[in-house]
Amino acid sequence: MRRIFSFPTQNKHNILQRQNKQNCCNNVTFQPIVEPCRMLYTRLRVNFPASAAGTNQEAIILSTAYFCAALASGMAAVAVFLVLRVKCGGFKGLFSKATASFFFLLTALCAAAANPGHGVYAVLIVFGLALGLSGDIWLDLKWIYKADADKFLNAGFIAFMIGHLFYIGAVFASCGKWTALSVLLPVTASVIVSIGNIIISEKLMKLKFGKFRAIVGVYTFLLFMTFAVSFSAMILNSFAKQWILMSAGGLLFAFSDAVLSTMYFKEGGNTKANIIINHVSYYAAQFIIASSVLFIK
Repeated sequence: MRRIFSFPTQNKHNILQRQNKQNCCNNVTFQPIVEPCRMLYTRLRVNFPASAAGTNQEAIILSTAYFCAALASGMAAVAVFLVLRVKCGGFKGLFSKATASFFFLLTALCAAAANPGHGVYAVLIVFGLALGLSGDIWLDLKWIYKADADKFLNAGFIAFMIGHLFYIGAVFASCGKWTALSVLLPVTASVIVSIGNIIISEKLMKLKFGKFRAIVGVYTFLLFMTFAVSFSAMILNSFAKQWILMSAGGLLFAFSDAVLSTMYFKEGGNTKANIIINHVSYYAAQFIIASSVLFIK
């Protein structure tokens, strides 16, 4: 008899426990975080995804909070890196750069959690950012181990080239409105920019690519393709937020690498001003690209 009468009490207790867990985000402890992020999420995305119902909404709101925290922490990490890179260099600069780059990867992961249901785009962008992190490490090792500078530079080029392939793949896989013309135009423009960059840089700007001329040409093609296909996707999708961000990120990336070319291939180009301009525009590009995951539909 005791067992018979104990079941309702136990069931009631279990139900209350589950309800408490489900409503944890409504607890006073979380309220200062949840409410601002609920407002931010609503402003950013207007409506919750159709898949986000009940407690999923609260999880998405908290993921949006993590996204904002990762983005803010990343900006702080970039500021610390710039100070250490200019003043110290060496392993301090390398470690702080790797930390700053880790945050744009984390930003994309948090954005993916806050905007579920778009796995292909998110995964491709995350892989591209991870390769960017890898490339950042290779390129900074160039300044530390100068005897092997060419090897590290080639490794950095390859990492970023593959990373741009992932970015391009993400745009093609997620846009969904491609025509033969909308594909041909970005490819043609990228070929022209790639060839023109070599000619103008060497003839007018006096850059010396030397044995890196071929890889610079291929890299420039892929770099500009990231911007060009994103711009095409933006036009095809009536200036949707995610493609505006990808276009802005691609353009900033191209500007950043134009400055980087001066630092690497022009005598006296590795100035403090160029270091700051290059890295500010580069990290802005990567964080903007990472943020596009939050808006993909």
